[in-house]
Amino acid sequence: MYGELYRAWKAEKSSSITQPLPSDFYRRTDVYLQSLREEANSREAHTVQGRILAKEKIVAERLLLELREMRLRKIIESAKGGNTVISDGLTNEEQDLVKTLGNSIASFKNRNVPSGQPPSPDLETELVVVRFLQDIPEIVGVDLKIYGPYKKEDVGSLPSQNAEGLIKQGAAKPIDVGGIQQIT
Repeated sequence: MYGELYRAWKAEKSSSITQPLPSDFYRRTDVYLQSLREEANSREAHTVQGRILAKEKIVAERLLLELREMRLRKIIESAKGGNTVISDGLTNEEQDLVKTLGNSIASFKNRNVPSGQPPSPDLETELVVVRFLQDIPEIVGVDLKIYGPYKKEDVGSLPSQNAEGLIKQGAAKPIDVGGIQQIT
């Protein structure tokens, strides 16, 4: 089982998408780790075999933890980006996660939408031109686009709601540009 776990970890680490795993992979690794724990506890820690088992247990636990974290991050990124997560090659636990995550994202996106109408992604957001009075890191606008980062004295356009917040905080100042509404 150690070899299978190591190959899965290595494949996952070298790819930007989730790599196929058997549906019962986590169940089998849990059984494997439990047997390692029991065997390591039954051996004396000062024997060579006992130290080898203890080291194998530590490495296997670390590989499994990193594998789960990498796969979770990839599944969440794929779902967050609006991509359909293909459940082929996912474990049973990951398939359950994909279903739950998909339902949660859909529910969140449809929250506060009047009379069951889906949100319109093509809504034009009113932009306001501002001069930044301090460094501003990347921000996500109300239109879900990334703006920035900005340095002090940079000029940029932001959705009016985002600009308004920065102006109220004293982090930006509106600039009057013809054809673009100014916040006062």
